[in-house]
Amino acid sequence: MMFASLLLAIVPVVTLAQDDGSPAPAPPASESLALERINQYRALAGVPPMAAHPALKEAAAGHVRYYEANQGAEGLAGLGLHEQDPAAPGFTGVEMDDRAKAAGYDAGTVTENAGFGRLDAAVEWYIGTVNHRLPLLHPSALDVGMAHSPTAGFGIVDVGLRRDRLDVELPSVYPPHGAADVPTEWDGAETPDPAPGVPRPLGYPITAAFARYQQVAWVTTELRDAAGTPLEVSSPRTDWMRAVAIIPHRPLVSGQTYTARVEAIVDDATVTKAWSFTTRP
Repeated sequence: MMFASLLLAIVPVVTLAQDDGSPAPAPPASESLALERINQYRALAGVPPMAAHPALKEAAAGHVRYYEANQGAEGLAGLGLHEQDPAAPGFTGVEMDDRAKAAGYDAGTVTENAGFGRLDAAVEWYIGTVNHRLPLLHPSALDVGMAHSPTAGFGIVDVGLRRDRLDVELPSVYPPHGAADVPTEWDGAETPDPAPGVPRPLGYPITAAFARYQQVAWVTTELRDAAGTPLEVSSPRTDWMRAVAIIPHRPLVSGQTYTARVEAIVDDATVTKAWSFTTRP
């Protein structure tokens, strides 16, 4: 597992109330720790914290129950971990958005991360990737619901991306400006592959994202070393998220400062952001 070892501030966990106004039961420890950890990373990225949402929690719990009931079924692997068969026991919705709507969530567009192991440990792996990092650190990702099966080890993180106006500097980026001890490489072991055909290991991935309510056309993405030399990179976009990644084709050099730069046309205005980070010694 590769992730940035950055100084993190302690962020309180959101506590929900039940319909009768009484405090909701405390979530399992791994869920509480996972939400805390996500919000620590979000603070580093300069975006608002996520809040636990009961409908997304129910959608995630329903999908975990579905996995428990159908564990070992053909197709329930890889990207198939995000889908359900209407004919299978425990069915709550074919796609993640279907399941969220069935649970009562209508505040935003839903995406999800699926994996195995404790949720708080999974967050660390997600942050070191591209496709799984974006849902957790996106500026518009304000709602979350998590569930985990202690028997199957399967866990789901459902994220709701809203169109609320945000009073933060955009794009948000990770690793953030001034980050130190950033990993030098990444195995790229993620589905779908964000850098197909590029030999492994890769350099540590960088991501940038605007808010969902913005219209974004990416113009330039680049990464330069301490001497100002541009590196060979892949720059896959996730257009519906208004996001882009910068993936170095080779591992970065230890103890060196790199400068990333992105430029985009955002709501008919040119926005440029350049920032620097330093790799671990």
